[in-house]
Amino acid sequence: MSDENGPKDVAHYGHPPFVAPEIGEQPPVGAWIAKDAVCRDCMTAAEEIAMRRGFSDPISAKDAWEKGTLCTRCGKVLPIPP
Repeated sequence: MSDENGPKDVAHYGHPPFVAPEIGEQPPVGAWIAKDAVCRDCMTAAEEIAMRRGFSDPISAKDAWEKGTLCTRCGKVLPIPP
């Protein structure tokens, strides 16, 4: 298909995606679910989708590192990516 026949409003994928400043540049390490901190390893698939769509508050790696947040389900400190 030539460029003249293609769609004109398609986003260019060469630029970096928008990341909300309060989350940071790294993916969230957990979320606040019903006032409990839950790591991504303990989340169910439905909770993971809810976090990605913005229905639950994500916990950034920076916040988890500064506060030493513990997962309420497994009892471990939220993992911080390198």
